Amino acid sequence: MSQKQITQTLQHLGLTETESRVYLAMLELGPSSVQNIAKKAHISRTAAYDIIGALQAKGISSTFQKGKKNFFSVEDPKRLEDYFAKHLDFMKTQLGEFKHFVPELRLMQGEDKPKVRYYSGDEGIHALFRDVHMSRARELFELVDVDRLYEHVDQERFLPLRKRYSFDSIAVKALFRGTLRNAVKGVQYRRLKSGAKVFSGEIWLYSDRIAFTKFEGDIEVVIIENKTFSAAMRTILQIAWESADPVRMSATS
Repeated sequence: MSQKQITQTLQHLGLTETESRVYLAMLELGPSSVQNIAKKAHISRTAAYDIIGALQAKGISSTFQKGKKNFFSVEDPKRLEDYFAKHLDFMKTQLGEFKHFVPELRLMQGEDKPKVRYYSGDEGIHALFRDVHMSRARELFELVDVDRLYEHVDQERFLPLRKRYSFDSIAVKALFRGTLRNAVKGVQYRRLKSGAKVFSGEIWLYSDRIAFTKFEGDIEVVIIENKTFSAAMRTILQIAWESADPVRMSATS
């Protein structure tokens, strides 16, 4: 193996390019003065002192005094192997710690920062259906208080949107409270337990989005796009789904 290849390997294992050159120079020279080491490694004497100090801190070089002069040498290469082994173990531990920080770093970068969109009025409902269609959702969770929904919204205006935006190809799971009406063919329905409290609004979960719709007063729709938030909501809705009562009834499209 050439010296260049050895230098590259030392760098890959954790030494800097200059540390690698100084280490090999010291290995070839044996116990030497800093002037000779600097000359062999093609660096300044000041830089050589700094690098030798760094190698000593790693436990792979040492110094001794002979007369009035200081001499420097590297330890047996086995010591370097031991250093690399400990360094790799340390890096594995640090990598495990780093994995816990990745979500925070993504938030700092903006990659996983929540994207929030707001709509109002009938356009908000149309925008919601369009977004489900554009996201190519394969599954949609719906949580709704049917009685409160029909108090404030004429559903007949919005039922045709399901056909327009190809909802027939989406596996819809609807969790509801109240009296079910206008059941849609192909949708799975489950009724929330009788103790479920009244709520005015609706939640849709699809793709990596959560949509909140408020019907009381003016219609308002808020769509949050975020993988972390949607995954958490999916877990909550799945737990609610498993504890809800299945509904078997003839449905009309």
